[in-house]
Amino acid sequence: MRLYFTAGLIVFAALLAAGPARAVERSTADEAIALIDKALDYMKKNGKEKSIVEFNNLSSPFNVTSEINKKGDLYLFMFDASKPGTGQVVHGKNPKIVGKDVSDMRDADGVYLIREIIKACNSPAGKGWVSYKWPNPVTKAVESKQSYVVRIDEYCLGTGIYK
Repeated sequence: MRLYFTAGLIVFAALLAAGPARAVERSTADEAIALIDKALDYMKKNGKEKSIVEFNNLSSPFNVTSEINKKGDLYLFMFDASKPGTGQVVHGKNPKIVGKDVSDMRDADGVYLIREIIKACNSPAGKGWVSYKWPNPVTKAVESKQSYVVRIDEYCLGTGIYK
């Protein structure tokens, strides 16, 4: 009996130890694009001002834990593309940085990520993917990230996926 108990404890301990090593389910490029499409739709129906309030709401369906974003790693961000430094108008994970100068923000490799995001929005296509390293809100680790950004009027709207 004692042998079975000891074996059970060993199996239980092994399962606990393996837990953190399991892969975290991550949002895909298609899911990121779908979230942006839903946000663009919302903006067209509700206007910019109401959309900015909604997208900054941490319990919004557009942000980290919602019906739209079941995996918990997507959130919206938005900049006024004509004011790259102080023009952050939305951050669905941390609304406290809205309005702050983030133009010099760099990732772990020194990439000026906001500058790259604005550049993609201001490109002839008006959209694109930007790669950088960023803390994942689910794993809390710095990971490779790609953000999909789209120009809508004077704004650059985006979300990102972790690789």
